[in-house]
Amino acid sequence: METSVKHLYEFGPFQLDPPERLLLCDGQPVPMPPKAFDLLVVLVERSGHLVEKEELLKAVWRDSFVEEGNLSVTVSVLRKALNDDRGMHKYIETVSKRGYRFVADVRRVGESEIAAAMVPTYESGTVGKEVAGQEPVSAAVFKSGIVSAIVPRRTLVWKILGAGLALGAFLLLIRMAVRRGSAANPVQGEAAIRSLAVLPFQTLGAKSGDEYLGLGMADALITRLGNTGKIIVRPTSSIQRYAEKETSPQAAGQEQGVDAVLDGRIQRGADRVRLTVQLIRVRDGVQLWGESFEKEYTDIFALEDSLSERVAQSIRLKLTGEETRRFTKRATARPDAYEAYVKGRYFWNKRTEKGMIKGLEYFRQAIALDPTFAEAYVGIADSYATLGLYAMLPPKEAFPAAKEAAKRALEMDDGLAEAHASMGFIYFYYDWNAAEAVKEFQRSLAENPNYALAHSWYGENLAAMGRFQEASIEAQHAMEDDPLSLIIGSNAGWTYSLAGKGDQAIEILKKAIEIDPSFPRTHFRLGRAYEQKKSYDLAISELQQAVNLSPGDACYKGSLGHAYAVSGHGIEAHKVLQDLEGRLGQTYVPAYAIALVYAGLGENDRSIGWLERAFDDRSTSIAFLKLDPELSGLHSNPRFEQLARRINF
Repeated sequence: METSVKHLYEFGPFQLDPPERLLLCDGQPVPMPPKAFDLLVVLVERSGHLVEKEELLKAVWRDSFVEEGNLSVTVSVLRKALNDDRGMHKYIETVSKRGYRFVADVRRVGESEIAAAMVPTYESGTVGKEVAGQEPVSAAVFKSGIVSAIVPRRTLVWKILGAGLALGAFLLLIRMAVRRGSAANPVQGEAAIRSLAVLPFQTLGAKSGDEYLGLGMADALITRLGNTGKIIVRPTSSIQRYAEKETSPQAAGQEQGVDAVLDGRIQRGADRVRLTVQLIRVRDGVQLWGESFEKEYTDIFALEDSLSERVAQSIRLKLTGEETRRFTKRATARPDAYEAYVKGRYFWNKRTEKGMIKGLEYFRQAIALDPTFAEAYVGIADSYATLGLYAMLPPKEAFPAAKEAAKRALEMDDGLAEAHASMGFIYFYYDWNAAEAVKEFQRSLAENPNYALAHSWYGENLAAMGRFQEASIEAQHAMEDDPLSLIIGSNAGWTYSLAGKGDQAIEILKKAIEIDPSFPRTHFRLGRAYEQKKSYDLAISELQQAVNLSPGDACYKGSLGHAYAVSGHGIEAHKVLQDLEGRLGQTYVPAYAIALVYAGLGENDRSIGWLERAFDDRSTSIAFLKLDPELSGLHSNPRFEQLARRINF
């Protein structure tokens, strides 16, 4: 905001010089962001009067499209600068639902008063001569007006001039340095940002079909920044929750445990898209950088390019040639294909049968629009693999389709971290080939060290191999990269349970349930952790919740039946058996689930018979056969030992 104000102001210990964009407190400069200074000028100029929010937005952000959230954040920053943020509000008063009022007494010094103060009063002929108690004043000094140190004045002007003269050269150097560095580094002088959450951009005036535009923009930026390996960026699965609930950027950043948050707004017109973004430091809510972008809607990728480049500059990313290549790489040239892909990931991340099937449809749509879209093939691979893992499709049907899609993705882009992680997942859960799985997970993490799901799946794989210390490290890394992910918390709990760290597993799983009590897999894992500690009542309660939330999941039902059996509730265990065996022929029921109930009842031969069937139907739980605490009573059986040797772990 350019100001035409020709006054200087004084309030409390502060002196405000709008033309010089300078605020002093007891003669010392007070640093503040440009928009906060502009806001202060408007409020001080209208001191004692209510200034409506709309008027402030137009005055301070007249060339940008912003919302009231920007105004409230800037007021907070301004109050901190004035030491007015402790609830006292002795300078800025909030008028509920209206605007703000500057309530401190303000003294205004006009141009005539300044001019008068600039001309000292001397007796005729004293220029260049000695005056009692003073050094001679040269004509040059007199003409320049630099006389405040010789003839002090008790006015605001002389306070400002005194401080300004002492700091003038210093401030000039600072201004020059800032101007030189501002274009390349919008947050020059700020501490380096090591972790970032990109929130789903809010779509203003959304039309039908636009609801995923904001999530897609965030996903594109997350992918680009994550590919550099230079900064920890929360994945799309972690931030998509904010598309469905109102949370302030600072609060979201605190939940995500990051240094900064990128918050944005999208406004789409007939044929143009306008994007307004701000980078907010989480620890104090200060806006470090903000900018607006506008492009034709058909050139949406150019808008993403501009935004990505400016964000990289704002957080001071220094990229090598290879990192730059990854950063600027586009997954597809078709905006409609990318939109379908984003929708697919949105529904896949819900981890429900309905969500994953819907996600699969969108991934197929993306490939139909762009057959070279490697990430969409990864989406298909992940959809089939998780449908097979959760027994929503027979593994023999799901995993070969998943492997084919993952291979297609790698043929198109061998450096795609997500594709290598998906291949590792398939080697682990379906092929039971830990060595190949390890290679794929390690390759994935070499391509993207902060890919949380790769760490999570790798941790489970290592635990199944008995490498518990390494497994725990990977599980912890995954939680640090994506602390609010329900599936990563669930996987970590299972990994710690297998490692014999039951108390830690329970703590992790209970925290995940606090985030979302409706996610069945965390209840399932917590129930198994409680059973491992012989807390059977708690185990049954959690497993029953998992079954209630996902009635069709035979794996959850089988574990509930096992818990009933080992806790002495044989009647309930047999009811579970009757239900599971009654489903056979109607839907896929993993043989492993039925084997668990028989193992709990102590019917070992029947249990092993069903485990042999589980090998034939490729039940995914076989991956943990050697370590599954629910099968510990079978370990001495020779038939069980023969089965265990068939796993290449």
